[in-house]
This record gives sequence, structure tokens and C-alpha cells, in this order.
Amino acid sequence: MLVAQRSGERVEATRDLPDGAYACPMCASDAILKRGRVKVAHFAHAPGAVCDWAGESMRHHLAKRLLADRFRALGYTVEIEEPHLSVGRRVDVAVTVPTGDRVAVEVQDSAISVNEMQRRNRTDRGIGFFATMWVFTSSRAARLLAAQEDDEARVPNEILWVHDRYHQGVFVIDERAERMWRCNFGRIVRQGESRQWYTEDGELTGVNYPDQALKFTKTVSRTEVGFALTSRQTRYHKPGHPDFTVVFTSKQA
Repeated sequence: MLVAQRSGERVEATRDLPDGAYACPMCASDAILKRGRVKVAHFAHAPGAVCDWAGESMRHHLAKRLLADRFRALGYTVEIEEPHLSVGRRVDVAVTVPTGDRVAVEVQDSAISVNEMQRRNRTDRGIGFFATMWVFTSSRAARLLAAQEDDEARVPNEILWVHDRYHQGVFVIDERAERMWRCNFGRIVRQGESRQWYTEDGELTGVNYPDQALKFTKTVSRTEVGFALTSRQTRYHKPGHPDFTVVFTSKQA
């Protein structure tokens, strides 16, 4: 984790932060400051602690830190790992943009069910966030970062859901190169075929195999974007039933 509590106040992990008595904001267990030269500064739970929010990867830490730094450079107000104990939620990066709207940015480094994503979206709306934005790391979306233009790649189900739900592409962060990409997917249809043969009685017979649309394998196109945020209506937006998403703007914007 990147944030701990000390004397009742939240503090972010940095290499020059002094040693002291730190605690996890979610479970209240003791936390230890780690200042590795290679790894991003972070807090680790003390041995024996049991916490549902423990065990994040260094990629996850690095991505959250990069997003927070870039958002702050743009003038946004940022809280890393914002806790909402009453609903069992910790938002990876909570961002307040100049309009006053708050955006929950979720960094996804591992597999997650669509049902869980939908639950978090609903929870975030209930605690005052304008929208939840999903960003996938170079681990979960490794094939997307490696793909050349219009290459075929197998896409995890939760990433396809984001693509199809919002129709704004999928955002993938290359946390080590400090770059953000928008990935779009194209439909692939394998052409069917007909086969014929003769039976033992000499009759011509055969079978027709229809065209097949591939569910998880897609063509991939990728565009680099910046870190500034903007809101857009989704296809589900209706009068009286607003539905918005938030996207990273193009690098030229």
C-alpha cells in the first residue's frame, strides 16, 4: 500500500519519510515503511496481519503512483487509496477535477469478474463519485501492449466488458515507460467452409460449416493518450437517467 496512518493522519510513502509507528487505514494493523532503491516506496503489513487489501504487486503500486503524480501535475486534487470503510471499499486513485466532479480510478493488475466490476461501479456512485474509470496494467493487458497494428490477440473477459460497455476504448498503462494507451478491438470472423465426400454407397454428401465470430480473439489498434481527463456520455445515457464515463484525452489535446 502507498498510504498509511500515523497519529490519526494519512501519510503517503516516500523514501525520505522517517521511520515511525504506521498503521493500515483499512485493518488498523501495524505497517512497515519500505524504501527500496528499485521498488517504489510503500508500506507493508507487519508479519501475521490479515487484511483483504494486502498483497498488491509492485506494478500496481507503480501505476497508482504514476497516475497520482500526473494528475497532480495537471492541477487535479488526488487521494491515493481513499478508504470508505462503511462500504468495504478502497479507491485506488480518487481524483477531483476542476468541475468538482470526483472520479474513482481503478488500476486492475489481476483477473476480476464482471460482476465485481459492476458492484464497484454501483458502490462508487453511492459514495459520491461521478464515474469509475478502469485502467489495466502491463501485466493484465500484456498482449495488448505487445500487439502491432491490427494484430490478433486474445482479450480477457473483463477488458472486453469495459470496451463494449462504454464504447470509448480500453485504457492500458505502461507503468515503467510512463505511457498511457487507448486500445480498440475489431471483430474477427473466421470464414466457414463446405466439405463433401462420397459414402460407401457412392452417394455424394457433405456438411457446411458456418462463419464463426470469435468471442475473445480480436484485432487490436492502439493510440497513445495523455493523462488529462474528460467526461463523455455513454450509449445508455437518457434524459432522467444520466450515464457518463471518463476517458483520457488524446495526447495532442
